[in-house]
Amino acid sequence: MRIIITESQFNLLMEGTPLTDDEDFRQTIKGYENEVTNSSGKHYVFDDKDPKNPKTFVNAPSKTRGGTLTIGWGHTGSEAKIGNTITKSKAEQLLTSDIQKEENKTKDIFPKYDNYPLYVRKALVNSVYRGEAKKDYKWVEAINAGNWNDGATKYLQGWNIDFTQAKNPKYKGGVAYRMVTNQEAFKKYANELKTKKPVNNSLEKGVVWSKEKCLSQLISGLDMYKMSQHPECNKYFTPNKKISKETDKTLNSKPINSYDVFYTVKSGDSLSKIAAKYDKTVTVETIKKLNNLKSDSIKIGQKLKIK
Repeated sequence: MRIIITESQFNLLMEGTPLTDDEDFRQTIKGYENEVTNSSGKHYVFDDKDPKNPKTFVNAPSKTRGGTLTIGWGHTGSEAKIGNTITKSKAEQLLTSDIQKEENKTKDIFPKYDNYPLYVRKALVNSVYRGEAKKDYKWVEAINAGNWNDGATKYLQGWNIDFTQAKNPKYKGGVAYRMVTNQEAFKKYANELKTKKPVNNSLEKGVVWSKEKCLSQLISGLDMYKMSQHPECNKYFTPNKKISKETDKTLNSKPINSYDVFYTVKSGDSLSKIAAKYDKTVTVETIKKLNNLKSDSIKIGQKLKIK
C-alpha cells in the first residue's frame, strides 16, 4: 500500500481544521466567558455589567444594568433578549456560529492567517474575539508586516490594564491573563521564525506522538485536529512527493485494520457527529456494534472504539 499526498492535502491535514471544531479553543472561550445557567441547566439572559455572581436573570427591563444583554458563552445576538432561556445544545450552536464569524473576521484583518501555526491562529482569533484587533492598530500592522516581536510588544500598549497581575492565579481567565497569554504566543512564533524551528516539539500539552501513532492517525480516519497539534509527525511525510521510505516501509509492514482507533466523547458530541469525523466506513451503527451500545446514548469522557 502506498499513500501519495499533494502539498495542499498535506497542509489541510496538518493545519486545516477550523477553530469551530477545536475543542481546546472552545473550552478556552468558555473559560473567558460567564456561564450563567438556572437550576435546570438552561442558559438565561443576563446583563454583562451586572456585578452579581451568579448574574441576575433579566426577565424584565427593570433588571438591566446598562450593559449588553448576553446569553450562552458571550453571545449577544437576537437570542439575547429579555426573558429568554436556551438549552446547552443551543448555546453550543451559538458558540460555533460566533467562533466561525470571528475567525472569518480574523482572516480579513490578517491576510496571511491561513499560513500561521494553529496556536498562533488561536491567539489571533482570541484577540479579534475581544475587539483588540483592527487593521489600523499598530500591533496588527506590525504583525502583517512580519514584525512579530514588535507586534507582540505593541499588543499590550495603550490599554488601561495592569498586566503585572496577569499570572496571579487569582486573576486567571481575566483580561490581563488572556492578553498576556496571546502575547506569549506571538513571541513564541517570533522566536520560531528567527530560529527556523518550532520552540516545542508538540502543541498538545507536551505530549509527543511516536512514529507509529502518527502513522496510525494518517491511515485510519484522520483525526485532523489531533494531527494539527503534532508537528513531530511532519518528518514522516514528504509534501508534494510521497511519504518517506521509512514511513512506506512501516505502512506496508502492518495491515490497516491492525491499528485500533479510539475517540473520547466531548461536550456536544453525538454518535452521528463522531462518525462524520471519519471516513465513510464509520457509521453510527458500526460504532454501536464495536462498543456494544444498545442505544445512541453516550457520555462525556466515554472512550469509544471507532475501528
